[in-house]
Amino acid sequence: MSTLHLVRQSAFATNDFAQCLSVLDHQDSIVLMDDGCYNLKHSLMDSLIKRVDGTLSINVITRHAQARAIEISAAVQHIEMSDVVELTFNHTKVITWQ
Repeated sequence: MSTLHLVRQSAFATNDFAQCLSVLDHQDSIVLMDDGCYNLKHSLMDSLIKRVDGTLSINVITRHAQARAIEISAAVQHIEMSDVVELTFNHTKVITWQ
């Protein structure tokens, strides 16, 4: 059973991202959106990228990161808001962290 995690808050402001990572399974996907894009610069992201084994997907909505002047690393997939719709259908459940 796979879960899509929509992360909308920064780990610099809340502990939502840490909680998300604590329940993350190897078949899950993460989408960083809104202020969740700031997590690309948080130390938790470094530990998450080290955990990625090819089945876990880390995505960021490109325009949201660009609006916050955040560079996107190669380990993270660039997606558009329209791609989130497809991701919701490809997962068993969706959790929004906000």
